[in-house]
Amino acid sequence: MHVTTIDRYSPEPGTVLQWVVAPGSPPIRSAVPPSFNQNFHLNAPDGPSVWLAGGFDVDGPIDGKALEQAFSALLDRHGALRNSFVRNDEGIERQLHRRVQLKQLQDSSFHTSTEVRDHLRSALDMHCRRFGASTCLLSAIDRPGRSTVFCGFDHAHVDAYSIAIIVAELHHLYSGYLADASGLSIEPLPEVGDFIDYCAAEAVVEKVSPDDRRMRAWLEFLRKNDCAPPSFPLDLGVVAGSSAAQRSDVRHVLDAEETQRLAEVCQRANTSVFAGVLTAMAQCVCAPNESANMPVLVPVHTRRSEHWHHAVGWFTTNVPIEVAAGADFIDTLGRNGGKLRNALQMGEIPLAHVVEVLGGLKATRSDVFMTSYVDYRKLPGAELHDAIDAHHVSNVTAADDAQFWFSRTDDGIALRSRYPDTPTGRATMSSFLDDLTRVLRSAVL
Repeated sequence: MHVTTIDRYSPEPGTVLQWVVAPGSPPIRSAVPPSFNQNFHLNAPDGPSVWLAGGFDVDGPIDGKALEQAFSALLDRHGALRNSFVRNDEGIERQLHRRVQLKQLQDSSFHTSTEVRDHLRSALDMHCRRFGASTCLLSAIDRPGRSTVFCGFDHAHVDAYSIAIIVAELHHLYSGYLADASGLSIEPLPEVGDFIDYCAAEAVVEKVSPDDRRMRAWLEFLRKNDCAPPSFPLDLGVVAGSSAAQRSDVRHVLDAEETQRLAEVCQRANTSVFAGVLTAMAQCVCAPNESANMPVLVPVHTRRSEHWHHAVGWFTTNVPIEVAAGADFIDTLGRNGGKLRNALQMGEIPLAHVVEVLGGLKATRSDVFMTSYVDYRKLPGAELHDAIDAHHVSNVTAADDAQFWFSRTDDGIALRSRYPDTPTGRATMSSFLDDLTRVLRSAVL
């Protein structure tokens, strides 16, 4: 899976086909509140649409009928893609749509990659919105020899894991309807839960005592930072309360052989590759001594039962960790492995409960300094990613802090970063990312 941003996505030109999703029946008011993540997203200040998209290639020109059937089947399968949100006098309300329908837009032909990308971005910004019935867009780039299927969704309804599921299932369904328009011979997909049920359960989960050791650790972490999430430790040229246009960086930090050697180093230290990546980051932003730490939030998925393994939704929470930055990489790696294991246990506490006990967050920035790690080799459809040129594409918006997404594939470890596009931000991040690559490669020599 190639993890990138829309400004770096370079599809071959062709004719762009597009479908929007419209309600097929009157919406039903739902008493299920938005999840914690959805609430955070929906209550954010107005700005550019925050969407996630997935793309993959298919042989030959697009069969529009088969693609419509496949996407309709995907929508029927996942309740998260058939609900929307409206803002009214009472707050934010979830609406359910028992039936949805696809409405095809006018085809547009383009002769350059830039024209295709700009058209896709404009359409995604328009149709993948937080509020209203339009939350997703189906596109295809039709070409004689090899075509591309590309679909996007407002972030309220999907996470990175969901994009991998959607790519796998849409490819499976399209191939099936292409071979048999009746769909009778398509191999059934695994049983799946509905994210709306997950949100309902989250809303009534028993609260954790303030004396619980995990809750105490959460509160101590946040109180050290004046009851606010952590910020990237290096100067990015943006003061609290301000933001800048987002700048993105996408690079390979380790190839397959180097990644395997890092995995072996981490295994000998009884920890994970992710702990190795975090250790390298801390060494690059902190003075390497025994008392230096890099506070950061780490997103982790909450698909803890089989019921949710193939479900589409925003199944993500954050856990806090103070990553040590000792001078000796191997010794520090072992310490950070233990810290990461303890942090993961804190993901069992709903963030809404943490914020309630804390008395509210005092965030001074819109973004949160976070570092994500996804091993795409373990996600649905991973065996096809190279053959179908699978992509996860995120929008480019505004930024007031740095965020990092590490992705492991059979090709090694890649890193996507977003940060404020200021002169200081560019200089700081260029130096940091070069140092990070150097530290990781030095660790496996």
